[in-house]
Amino acid sequence: MLFGISVLYIVILFVTYFVYYQEPTLECAKRLLAAQIVAFGVQILLNYVNYHSKNKIVILATLFISSIVLAGVLSSFFNFNLMCNLFPML
Repeated sequence: MLFGISVLYIVILFVTYFVYYQEPTLECAKRLLAAQIVAFGVQILLNYVNYHSKNKIVILATLFISSIVLAGVLSSFFNFNLMCNLFPML
């Protein structure tokens, strides 16, 4: 299941690059891509912990954390214009 979420991260990264990485919103898209790459790094770490774990509670906890982080990434992707207007240049 976590490996499927990793594939979703890769798809979201590519879609973000091709849809939002254009001149009017270039700086905001760079920040969004950086945040998505950090979230993907967390996902890789969770995959490693999940793969080597035999304890069911650890597997469920990594799945829960992964789904929460993915929900945040999807939320920022779909609310891109709002995020750029709220945080213009930090």
